[in-house]
Amino acid sequence: MGKIMNSLRIVTCSAVAGLLLASAPGLAQVSADGMGKVVPVELYACNFQEGKNDADLAKVIEQWNKFADDSDMDDYAAWLLTPFFHTTEQDFDIIWLGAFRDGNAMGAGLQNWVANGQEMAAAFAKVVDCGAHVAYSSAMYKAPPGGNAPESGFITMMDCKLNEGQRYTDIKAAELKWADYLAKSGSKVAYYHWMPMFGGGDADFDYKVVSAYPDFKEIGSDVENFANGGGRDVSNEVFGDIDECDDARVYVTRNIRSGKIRD
Repeated sequence: MGKIMNSLRIVTCSAVAGLLLASAPGLAQVSADGMGKVVPVELYACNFQEGKNDADLAKVIEQWNKFADDSDMDDYAAWLLTPFFHTTEQDFDIIWLGAFRDGNAMGAGLQNWVANGQEMAAAFAKVVDCGAHVAYSSAMYKAPPGGNAPESGFITMMDCKLNEGQRYTDIKAAELKWADYLAKSGSKVAYYHWMPMFGGGDADFDYKVVSAYPDFKEIGSDVENFANGGGRDVSNEVFGDIDECDDARVYVTRNIRSGKIRD
């Protein structure tokens, strides 16, 4: 779970990414220490060009999927994220969220894009203006039910910063305890940390907490458990003063390409 408002550790990515997301087909791989395999993810923050809309973008995505098929991009998955709960600080229309199977797939995919994707890039540029392109390492703390990410749903993203004197090993241990509590309480959330990798510049956070749900009913179930079912007390006990996170932004997610990201 992530924190809703400034305290509620509940999550809606994504992923995305699932947010970061485990991607169908294939089950999410979890290692002996309870963590899922770390995978690279990329985000483009985009606005529609004047006079363009979702229908125009859908046509370009159809062309891009053919390009991806011709390039044997079976190890890349992608989603479109649309803001749902947000403020004016989120000054974009959509986010493109992409996830690679591993670093080797990222290197091969980006090299292919640089070498052979000029025409596709020009086609996208006629429809959307993407002013930001960043990459993160996505670590999975709790897999989606059944291991497969839904093709659509909701994700949240929060920016979090470790408090003075705390280390990432401290938050990792806390998150593993929290993930265990979520599983035992019946939560359907998938839960990730994204660590900055490329493009972030002078970002004022240490990691993003990204969470994915299949629908708002499951979000509401976890909200109720947190507020009235003892979740708040567990959260306070587990996390203490390890980190501080801002309010979660919530996005509607729509899968536009499936790929085998996690075994």
